Amino acid sequence: MKKLLVLLSVLATLLVPSSALALDEAPVDPAIEDGSAAREFKQARAIWLEQGIRDYRMTVQRGCFCVGPFQTTITVRAGKPVKLSERPWYGPRTVPGMFKVVADAIKRRVAILDVTYNGRLGFPARVSIDYIALAVDDEISYAVKGVRKLRPLQSAGR
Repeated sequence: MKKLLVLLSVLATLLVPSSALALDEAPVDPAIEDGSAAREFKQARAIWLEQGIRDYRMTVQRGCFCVGPFQTTITVRAGKPVKLSERPWYGPRTVPGMFKVVADAIKRRVAILDVTYNGRLGFPARVSIDYIALAVDDEISYAVKGVRKLRPLQSAGR
Protein backbone atom coordinates (compact mmCIF):
# COMPACT_ATOMS: atom_id res chain seq x y z
CA MET A 1 0.00 0.00 0.00
CA LYS A 2 2.85 2.40 0.88
CA LYS A 3 4.51 1.75 -2.48
CA LEU A 4 1.27 2.52 -4.30
CA LEU A 5 0.86 5.84 -2.42
CA VAL A 6 4.46 6.83 -3.18
CA LEU A 7 3.98 5.91 -6.85
CA LEU A 8 0.74 7.92 -7.06
CA SER A 9 2.44 10.95 -5.46
CA VAL A 10 5.29 10.80 -7.94
CA LEU A 11 2.89 10.48 -10.87
CA ALA A 12 0.77 13.38 -9.65
CA THR A 13 3.89 15.54 -9.40
CA LEU A 14 4.90 14.63 -12.94
CA LEU A 15 1.45 15.49 -14.29
CA VAL A 16 1.54 19.08 -12.97
CA PRO A 17 2.81 21.30 -15.77
CA SER A 18 6.12 22.91 -14.90
CA SER A 19 4.79 26.33 -15.92
CA ALA A 20 2.22 26.13 -13.11
CA LEU A 21 5.06 25.81 -10.63
CA ALA A 22 7.07 28.73 -11.96
CA LEU A 23 7.24 31.74 -9.68
CA ASP A 24 6.80 34.17 -12.55
CA GLU A 25 3.44 32.56 -13.21
CA ALA A 26 2.14 33.38 -9.74
CA PRO A 27 -1.20 35.20 -9.87
CA VAL A 28 -1.00 39.00 -9.67
CA ASP A 29 -3.86 41.28 -8.68
CA PRO A 30 -5.66 42.40 -11.88
CA ALA A 31 -5.54 46.08 -10.81
CA ILE A 32 -1.75 45.82 -10.56
CA GLU A 33 -1.58 44.08 -13.94
CA ASP A 34 -3.64 46.71 -15.76
CA GLY A 35 -2.03 49.68 -13.99
CA SER A 36 -5.21 50.94 -12.33
CA ALA A 37 -3.80 50.32 -8.82
CA ALA A 38 -0.81 52.56 -9.58
CA ARG A 39 -3.00 55.28 -11.10
CA GLU A 40 -5.36 55.27 -8.13
CA PHE A 41 -2.37 55.34 -5.76
CA LYS A 42 -0.86 58.39 -7.52
CA GLN A 43 -4.17 60.28 -7.49
CA ALA A 44 -4.77 59.59 -3.80
CA ARG A 45 -1.22 60.51 -2.82
CA ALA A 46 -1.52 63.78 -4.77
CA ILE A 47 -4.70 64.61 -2.81
CA TRP A 48 -2.90 63.88 0.47
CA LEU A 49 0.14 65.98 -0.49
CA GLU A 50 -2.09 68.90 -1.59
CA GLN A 51 -3.47 69.07 1.95
CA GLY A 52 -0.02 69.85 3.34
CA ILE A 53 -0.90 68.11 6.61
CA ARG A 54 2.20 67.44 8.68
CA ASP A 55 0.70 67.51 12.18
CA TYR A 56 -2.04 64.97 12.85
CA ARG A 57 -3.27 62.12 15.01
CA MET A 58 -4.55 58.82 13.66
CA THR A 59 -5.47 55.36 14.88
CA VAL A 60 -4.09 52.41 12.94
CA GLN A 61 -5.41 48.86 13.25
CA ARG A 62 -3.43 45.93 11.93
CA GLY A 63 -4.74 42.48 11.11
CA CYS A 64 -2.30 39.64 10.55
CA PHE A 65 -1.06 36.32 11.81
CA CYS A 66 1.62 38.09 13.84
CA VAL A 67 2.47 39.45 17.25
CA GLY A 68 0.49 42.36 18.70
CA PRO A 69 -0.31 45.04 19.48
CA PHE A 70 -2.96 45.27 16.79
CA GLN A 71 -3.97 48.90 17.27
CA THR A 72 -2.22 52.11 18.19
CA THR A 73 -2.96 55.82 18.15
CA ILE A 74 -0.10 57.81 16.65
CA THR A 75 0.63 61.51 17.01
CA VAL A 76 2.64 62.94 14.11
CA ARG A 77 4.40 66.30 14.38
CA ALA A 78 6.22 67.93 11.44
CA GLY A 79 5.76 64.65 9.54
CA LYS A 80 7.44 62.48 12.19
CA PRO A 81 5.75 60.14 14.69
CA VAL A 82 6.30 61.49 18.20
CA LYS A 83 3.87 59.46 20.28
CA LEU A 84 2.39 55.96 20.02
CA SER A 85 -0.23 54.68 22.44
CA GLU A 86 1.04 51.12 22.13
CA ARG A 87 4.62 49.89 21.86
CA PRO A 88 6.21 48.08 20.24
CA TRP A 89 4.34 48.91 17.05
CA TYR A 90 5.32 46.99 13.92
CA GLY A 91 3.12 48.79 11.39
CA PRO A 92 3.36 52.09 9.54
CA ARG A 93 3.60 55.15 11.76
CA THR A 94 2.60 57.93 9.34
CA VAL A 95 0.31 58.43 6.35
CA PRO A 96 3.38 58.43 4.04
CA GLY A 97 4.26 55.12 5.73
CA MET A 98 0.85 53.78 4.72
CA PHE A 99 1.48 54.91 1.16
CA LYS A 100 4.83 53.05 1.26
CA VAL A 101 3.02 49.84 2.24
CA VAL A 102 0.74 50.19 -0.81
CA ALA A 103 3.60 51.17 -3.14
CA ASP A 104 5.61 48.16 -1.98
CA ALA A 105 2.65 45.83 -2.63
CA ILE A 106 2.29 47.22 -6.17
CA LYS A 107 6.04 46.91 -6.80
CA ARG A 108 6.08 43.33 -5.48
CA ARG A 109 3.11 42.45 -7.71
CA VAL A 110 1.13 40.82 -4.91
CA ALA A 111 -1.67 38.33 -5.49
CA ILE A 112 -4.40 40.49 -3.94
CA LEU A 113 -4.33 44.19 -3.17
CA ASP A 114 -7.47 45.89 -1.93
CA VAL A 115 -7.14 49.58 -1.04
CA THR A 116 -9.79 52.11 -0.09
CA TYR A 117 -8.59 55.70 -0.07
CA ASN A 118 -10.23 58.44 1.99
CA GLY A 119 -12.19 60.56 -0.48
CA ARG A 120 -11.54 63.88 1.23
CA LEU A 121 -7.91 63.62 2.37
CA GLY A 122 -6.60 60.87 0.09
CA PHE A 123 -4.87 58.67 2.67
CA PRO A 124 -5.14 54.85 2.47
CA ALA A 125 -8.04 54.21 4.86
CA ARG A 126 -8.12 50.44 4.37
CA VAL A 127 -5.41 48.22 2.94
CA SER A 128 -5.59 44.46 2.57
CA ILE A 129 -2.70 42.52 1.02
CA ASP A 130 -2.26 38.85 0.19
CA TYR A 131 1.35 38.55 -0.91
CA ILE A 132 1.20 34.99 -2.27
CA ALA A 133 -2.07 33.44 -3.41
CA LEU A 134 -1.38 29.89 -2.27
CA ALA A 135 0.52 30.73 0.92
CA VAL A 136 -1.12 30.61 4.32
CA ASP A 137 -0.81 33.37 6.94
CA ASP A 138 1.01 35.88 4.71
CA GLU A 139 -1.96 38.25 4.53
CA ILE A 140 -1.93 41.62 6.29
CA SER A 141 -4.44 44.42 6.60
CA TYR A 142 -4.47 47.95 7.96
CA ALA A 143 -7.29 50.32 8.77
CA VAL A 144 -6.62 53.99 9.43
CA LYS A 145 -9.31 55.91 11.22
CA GLY A 146 -9.76 59.08 13.16
CA VAL A 147 -7.23 61.12 11.19
CA ARG A 148 -7.40 64.51 12.81
CA LYS A 149 -5.32 67.50 11.80
CA LEU A 150 -3.51 69.14 14.72
CA ARG A 151 -2.30 72.69 15.06
CA PRO A 152 1.45 72.92 14.46
CA LEU A 153 3.46 73.40 17.62
CA GLN A 154 4.98 76.85 18.04
CA SER A 155 8.73 76.78 18.43
CA ALA A 156 10.11 78.01 21.76
CA GLY A 157 12.12 80.82 20.17
CA ARG A 158 9.06 82.69 18.77
